[in-house]
Amino acid sequence: MNNKAHDFLRGLTNNEEVIQEVLEYTQNKFVKPSFSKFSKEEKYIETWEAYNEESKLLGVFKTLKKYIVQLQFPVKAGISSTEAYKNVTLRGKENTTNSNLLLEDENALWLDIYESKLIGKVPVLIVSNVNDFKTLVCAFSNKNEPADLPKSMGAAFIKGINNWDRISKLKKAWQEEKTAISWNQFFKQEILPNRDLYQDKLIILSTKPYSGVVHEVLNISESLWQEASVDIRKEHECAHLFTLNYYGQMAKNIHDELIADYAGIIRVLGKFDKNWMLHFLGLESYPNYRNGGRFQNYMNDNCSSEAFKCLVTITKKAIDTIQEFDSELGNVTSEEDRLSRIKSICEVDILSMASDQGKEILSDVYRKNRIVNEAIL
Repeated sequence: MNNKAHDFLRGLTNNEEVIQEVLEYTQNKFVKPSFSKFSKEEKYIETWEAYNEESKLLGVFKTLKKYIVQLQFPVKAGISSTEAYKNVTLRGKENTTNSNLLLEDENALWLDIYESKLIGKVPVLIVSNVNDFKTLVCAFSNKNEPADLPKSMGAAFIKGINNWDRISKLKKAWQEEKTAISWNQFFKQEILPNRDLYQDKLIILSTKPYSGVVHEVLNISESLWQEASVDIRKEHECAHLFTLNYYGQMAKNIHDELIADYAGIIRVLGKFDKNWMLHFLGLESYPNYRNGGRFQNYMNDNCSSEAFKCLVTITKKAIDTIQEFDSELGNVTSEEDRLSRIKSICEVDILSMASDQGKEILSDVYRKNRIVNEAIL
């Protein structure tokens, strides 16, 4: 156990069980880079670039329904357990049903191949209709089963879409080679273990105000805030993909959200603004927490009320530290500078950031990161 972390938490609570709960929750996952997994050249991007081109003629929704079979089924309770659904989504058989996914406004979709300096290219599906956003998230991430989404949720990162269009192209290539091995054997031995051959990533974005925060409280015009909301969401989700690729980790945790929100804010503003982040998380009136803010979305289901209060304080202190760290560095001057800042916030655990030495710890890690980042960019 880290004695400094334990002593820090004793300043917040004398309950040893709560201390252990918080220590477990705040354990940093972004310590050792997973260089073998880090790549900006994803195999599925070429396929989605073709989808994007086709969508300019056919329309986004009609194009995607041709290739992504989940969009051929409605969002309906119990549908994922039906044989028809399993045959199409899990076994790659042709859809012979009359089922269909209906949207309220299928013309209000935009497909973009977004290029982030953090991760390279990634497909982004932008959805302006709130109900259609929910429908598409359920279709892609919840096996077409209905789900209650937090009102503050405006983005989803889908990391494992089985793309039978890509698999069919692999089968065609296998047929042309005329190998002795059967397709079933080839599929099990050569394709199934290599998920990058058939699984895609996708970011789905809503155009509603980021984190449900209205433009007036941030002193920004409605049109600029709508544009900024989309841009923040893009970089926020790309930051999650960066931690997955670079550190081999991504989780539903407040540390992850500090990293991702920071990446989005500095992309839009060129510098950090803690007022924005506090509003995003529902901590703008600290020590009071605004119920419905995003902070509660990242707590464990069994999080105790006392641990929740401790984590509110820890998060607020960490955000204050990030502001001091970022202000000392000034505006972002380059992509290398930006990546070094983001990596530093990854590699310093949230308890250390919340401590009195937080800024110095972040600054020290930042200086080390500046030395090694040329190999990535």
